[in-house]
Amino acid sequence: MHLTEVRFLKRWWLFSADVELPPIIVDDSTKPMLLNLIAHEMCSDDGHEAWVTSYIRLLDSLIDHLEDVKSLRKAGVLENSLGSDKEVAKLFNEIGTDLVPNILAYSEAKHKIQEHYENSTNTRLSELKHEYTHISWAFLAIVGAVMALFLSGVQTYFTVWSPKGECDELCMFLKMNHHL
Repeated sequence: MHLTEVRFLKRWWLFSADVELPPIIVDDSTKPMLLNLIAHEMCSDDGHEAWVTSYIRLLDSLIDHLEDVKSLRKAGVLENSLGSDKEVAKLFNEIGTDLVPNILAYSEAKHKIQEHYENSTNTRLSELKHEYTHISWAFLAIVGAVMALFLSGVQTYFTVWSPKGECDELCMFLKMNHHL
C-alpha cells in the first residue's frame, strides 16, 4: 500500500465504516528519514504532490496522545520499534507541526468521511451501538425488542388485511341465524 492510498470503506451495516491507512514502522531512524523526505518534497520542482508531508500531517491529526498510538498499533497502521507509545505520539506531534499538506491529498477519502460523519442516522446508530453493545444482556434486549416490534407489525398487517376464509362464512351464518 502506498502513501497515496488512504481509503474510506463503509461496512455492510450502514452506520459503521473503516479508514485504511498505509502502515509505517517507527524506529530510531524514522524522524530523520521523514524530515529529509519532507525537505526533499519542499525543495523539488514537483512540490505540489507532497505525499509524505500530507501523510505525516494526516497521522499528526490522528495522534495526540499515547492512546491514539495504541489504537493505530492495534489497527496495524503503526509498528512501534521506537520504545514507548508516548515517544511515538511526541514524534508525530513535533514533525507534524507547521506542515502544509497538499490540499488535494486524500480529498476523496476526506469527503466520504465528512459525508458519513454528517449523516445523523449514522451518528445515532453508532451512539446506540457504543452505549449498549458492550453489555451483552442489553444488546440481547435490543435485539428482542426489535424482533417483537417487527412481529407485532406483521401480526397487525395480517389481522387487518387477511384474506377471506371458510371461518368468515361460518361466523356470518351464526350471526344471521342466532342473533349474535
